[in-house]
Amino acid sequence: MKRWALGLALAGILEAAQLDLDCARPAAARDLIGRVMLSEIEWAEDVNREALWEAFGRCADRPRAEACREEQRERFAAEFARQKAAIQAKYRQMLNDFEARCQASIT
Repeated sequence: MKRWALGLALAGILEAAQLDLDCARPAAARDLIGRVMLSEIEWAEDVNREALWEAFGRCADRPRAEACREEQRERFAAEFARQKAAIQAKYRQMLNDFEARCQASIT
C-alpha cells in the first residue's frame, strides 16, 4: 500500500511538472517526452505488478487457486493495457501540442 501511495504522489508530481520543451531543439524535446512517457509506463507496470502479487496471495487459500490466479492475471493485464494506452495518448497529445506550438511560432 505504501508503494501505491508513493506512486500516486510521483504521478502527481510528474503531472504538475512542466517539461522544458524548446522549439529550437525539437529532437531533444521529443526525446524528453519519450523518456518521461516510458518512465510513467514503467511506474504503472510496477504498481500493477505489485497489486497482482497481492491478489495472487489472496488466491492461495482458495479451493480453485490456479483458476483464481488466472482470473487475476487476466484482470490485471487488461487494466494495465488500459493504463498504458491512456499514458501513451497523454504523451502523444503533449507531443502534438508541442509541435503545433512550435509551428505557430514559426508562422
